[in-house]
Amino acid sequence: MMYDKEWDKRIKSGIMRGDHDCFRSLYRRFYSRLCQIACNYTGRPEIAEEIVQDTFLKLWEDRRDINIQGGFHSYLFIAVRNKSLNYLKHLITERRYSSEKLQHIHTSINYLHVSQEDGSSILISEEMERSFKEALESLPPKCREIFLLRRQEGLKHSEIAAELSLSQNTVQRQISIAIEKLTSKLLPVIREKIRKS
Repeated sequence: MMYDKEWDKRIKSGIMRGDHDCFRSLYRRFYSRLCQIACNYTGRPEIAEEIVQDTFLKLWEDRRDINIQGGFHSYLFIAVRNKSLNYLKHLITERRYSSEKLQHIHTSINYLHVSQEDGSSILISEEMERSFKEALESLPPKCREIFLLRRQEGLKHSEIAAELSLSQNTVQRQISIAIEKLTSKLLPVIREKIRKS
């Protein structure tokens, strides 16, 4: 898209004054293209739309202080690119974190396997399983269902999303919530068992 200096100047001036028509004109001109750019990074149209909408919202909120060099095209492209990259970094971190937490819960449930030499570990295993079930029951129904599909059925996020007609983002968020809640309830029990063992 060619850089139209006069158009940019007029739109920038209007937006800084709070002119909604100028803002709508900017939005209509760049929205579709920016969504395409964000989707190229994220691979997810719904996330791309959120990123672009957030970019325009931020622009409107900061309109009196915007410092645009080289036109709106460059400014918006860079903003959307940066938000897309931040989303991907957050996704990688969250997945790594969730994976570690899930593994920690699995380890906790299997803590002190039943041993023929030590009858007390039978009781410990039963107590851990009971604590886990209580913690699981405390989760909201949909959150619990999603977590169990992941833990017991071994389904991928995409498979759970398809089965429950949800977005993968929602599935991932619900699993993270479940892991946080379960961990917060189980860690004190685990620490107590370790202290007594």
